[in-house]
Amino acid sequence: MICARSRGFSLDAILWQDNCSADGNDHGFPLKILVASDGRQSAALAARLRAQHEDFDVATVDNGEDLLAAVRRATPDFVIVDMARPDRDGLDSVRALSTKQMLPVVMFVDDDDPAFMEDAVAAGVSSYHVYDKSIPPIKPILRIAMAYFKRNRDLNNRLVDAEDRVTARQTIEAAKRVLMTEDKMTEPAAHRFLQRRAMDQQKKLVDIAAAFLSNRARQRNESRGKEQ
Repeated sequence: MICARSRGFSLDAILWQDNCSADGNDHGFPLKILVASDGRQSAALAARLRAQHEDFDVATVDNGEDLLAAVRRATPDFVIVDMARPDRDGLDSVRALSTKQMLPVVMFVDDDDPAFMEDAVAAGVSSYHVYDKSIPPIKPILRIAMAYFKRNRDLNNRLVDAEDRVTARQTIEAAKRVLMTEDKMTEPAAHRFLQRRAMDQQKKLVDIAAAFLSNRARQRNESRGKEQ
């Protein structure tokens, strides 16, 4: 039985839901999977996935279509990349998805290649599997892929936030140094100067500091031009 769609139902809940409820009112909706196959019949792999769960909504990458373009077209929840053999050039499209932190990528390969596995994970593959003829139960694999993807996304977001805080602090300190050097302010006075501007203009302190540094640099350049 195919579960009814509901946009309000979470993806996590679907992954942990194995079957529809008896009355059909579980508010589930099909998982959307995009299959990218290398040298194989994508339709055959899609059929195998539907055989496991008939409510899977499986799309395939068209011949000659870029993976990133296919993801934008199909808007899947997961991408499954199926490689007949390890292909490092084929990881470029996976890396592009990872850069944008778009969605989890599961990879199936025929040959066990530990070095390629490391390259694939580094490129952004969330779950890597070696298989021959039969695909293992896919929902546990998707659960692992989602958990790994979320963990990496959260770590990356925290890293970006930390880097932004360091950059903001450096910008504010640089503005204070200019005020202390050129305007002969004390450090507390320089900080209060920037704070007052931020409050008056209802902007972030870092934005005020950056604008201040840009304005002072422009003034210096104009002064040099007049002197010449």
